[in-house]
Amino acid sequence: MFAPIYRHYQRHAALIRLSILAMLILPVSACSTLDPATTNSASLIKAAEAPRVALVLGGGGAKGFAHVGVIKALEEQGITPTLIVGTSVGSLVGSLYASGYTPAQLERLAITTTDSELTDFVLSNQGFVEGIKLKNFINTKVGGQTIENFPIRFAAVAAEKHTLKKAVFTTGDAGLAVQASCSVPNIFIAPRIPETVGKKYIDGGVVSLVPVDSAHDLGADIIIAVDVTAVETQKQTSGTNKLPTLNSLSSVWGFMENSIAAQPSNTHLLSMRHERDRADVVITPQVSHISSIDTSQRRALITAGMQATAPHIPAIKQLIKQKSASKYATL
Repeated sequence: MFAPIYRHYQRHAALIRLSILAMLILPVSACSTLDPATTNSASLIKAAEAPRVALVLGGGGAKGFAHVGVIKALEEQGITPTLIVGTSVGSLVGSLYASGYTPAQLERLAITTTDSELTDFVLSNQGFVEGIKLKNFINTKVGGQTIENFPIRFAAVAAEKHTLKKAVFTTGDAGLAVQASCSVPNIFIAPRIPETVGKKYIDGGVVSLVPVDSAHDLGADIIIAVDVTAVETQKQTSGTNKLPTLNSLSSVWGFMENSIAAQPSNTHLLSMRHERDRADVVITPQVSHISSIDTSQRRALITAGMQATAPHIPAIKQLIKQKSASKYATL
């Protein structure tokens, strides 16, 4: 007799809780501006239904094409992240994926996009790549969506130019956030956020090459990190070991990666490696034989990303299963 009434009460109570949650969230969304903005992680609302899986995509010049292969391999196994965090080229690939691109669409875009679509060279004492083409490319490809409206949560990691303080953009203009994350210092003209009046930002690889800590701060339960910068330059073949002519976007990114990799004893570099290793799973595509400025190896890089991901699939699925059981046990 009382069972139907109790079930009705449960449903009613659940609807009330959802309504309250919506009232809490909607004002926050309404306050978002068109400029990218950072997130206060303390304000995040934790979901209890399933573990939050973060895919962290690191910087690495042309080697970032391997990220597409990682995404493809994960999706083929039914693993879709609920959060994507990217630095530099990782933010470029990550923004497109988070905006709704399928792995097949990402792969097609990776193969067909030319450097001239992304690079706008200028004469300036602040740099010689303006970055406006990159910003417009992203905003066009994501259909003008702001970051907070992406189907998958997304964060682009950059650094304040003058303080080198890490900045994590989670709302606002997607193209501008990616432009900031990709702006190699002294090569790109550092964009301001907000535009024209805000602080200047540079490539996130300066402070967080594989931004695992940012994923932690954003509430991830499981973190899958992808590092394409494990470079062994002595193994590069003569066919792919090109000189850094800086005549394309990939060569610009590669220039910065090479300058970082050339200092293996640098304590900051070691700190960034330790950050990477705080991920639950670290995927390192075998791409050391391909130069970070070589865009002719796109298909090979995508394949390398897929191959590097495959051995980790059982561990990732087990982690998701364990975290799911743990969450339900605490309800």
